[in-house]
Amino acid sequence: MSNLTDLNRWRRLGWPRIIIYILCVILVLHLFQTFATSASSSILQTTTKVEQRENADFPWYNDQHPSMASLQNSTYTTVHLTTEERDALQVSMVTKARAAASEFQYTGIPGSIMDTPSKAKKFRSLVDCWTTGTWVEDTTHYTMPHFQDPLYGSCDRKHKKSGGTSVRPAVRYAWKSQCDMINVDTQHWCQVLRGRHLLLVGDLVQYQLHELFLDTLRDGPAICFGELNCKDHTVCEEPETRLRYLRNDILSVRRKMYQNHGHPTANVIEWPFTSSSIMRGYPIVILNRAPVIESDETFIKGLVETLKIMRKGNANALILYRSTGIGHPFCDDATEPLSKPLDDNYLKMLPHGWSELERRNAIAREIVEAAGGVFIDLAKLTNVRPDGHIGGQDCLRYCIPGPLDSWAQILYQVFLGLDGHLDKQI
Repeated sequence: MSNLTDLNRWRRLGWPRIIIYILCVILVLHLFQTFATSASSSILQTTTKVEQRENADFPWYNDQHPSMASLQNSTYTTVHLTTEERDALQVSMVTKARAAASEFQYTGIPGSIMDTPSKAKKFRSLVDCWTTGTWVEDTTHYTMPHFQDPLYGSCDRKHKKSGGTSVRPAVRYAWKSQCDMINVDTQHWCQVLRGRHLLLVGDLVQYQLHELFLDTLRDGPAICFGELNCKDHTVCEEPETRLRYLRNDILSVRRKMYQNHGHPTANVIEWPFTSSSIMRGYPIVILNRAPVIESDETFIKGLVETLKIMRKGNANALILYRSTGIGHPFCDDATEPLSKPLDDNYLKMLPHGWSELERRNAIAREIVEAAGGVFIDLAKLTNVRPDGHIGGQDCLRYCIPGPLDSWAQILYQVFLGLDGHLDKQI
């Protein structure tokens, strides 16, 4: 009787129990599917983010930053072209530059001992060798003490304020070129200059050379009010050698400042520098032309015209041209040099016309060398240095000491070679 009662009770509970079992199975399956989907979605999102970082971020980024596309000037940039098309355009424009500069008849390098085509060619190859190399960690290399504009010493102040006691990270690297270089000797450099005054012309980035020469050749600060038309500074006492900086962003041949009908603009500065008196007064001129604000053809025409007028004012002037380097957006993220230059896909992402600088530099080299000048590709050094910048909103200029120490060393080699002090290498 008891067994029969238990059997009836079991039968009454059977259907509810089965329903409970089914609900439990459904719940387990639902939870499993939910977690599996969530994990898959998380993996997909992570993969997508990694792909986005690889496709949209520069190698020195620690965080994602806004795209730079809105800061590109579509009128004068070629970011819409493929790499092959951009390469072909560069070849075409260099050919046009060669044709435009064919009227120059210089076979050597005026203002130097390189008075034959063979000597000039060999020396220019040596300059390219000095600017070809890599950054290596070396805490014993030459560094410049900085006495001048406080802006360029801001990195050291920030480093000390943050508790740093060792060498600032950006100063730990030295340029190791493919050809040997001699350490900077200030007194010898002054002897090599032989009392020839130096004129620096270009934009605000070119003003860094003003600081570099003063830091290297002087043992104390020099006062300069502003970065426009800095007064002469004595950089060498014996023989006396002076340095002057003039700001002319596009190396124009304008004889008077453009007043714009009483409302002068400050976006492009064109301080006159090509007068005969200035050309005769400064036998050594170091140029740079950075902004990309016109077509390649206009750039070619303008640079040829500038060098023609400069040569007319002083046919024997020593003309050096510094290549233009890229900036590094959000440079505060950077902590070390890049292991290799940016490829064209990265270059096309750069703002402010920096995407076109490789072609512009190639054009400038062709024209400058035809006019008897020396093209110094210092951009090769700093294009792979996203670190060491002043930082914040200024990811073009560098703090001193830093990457510019090696600029000084290369410029020293250039002056030694042009004056015949590197006979074994030339």
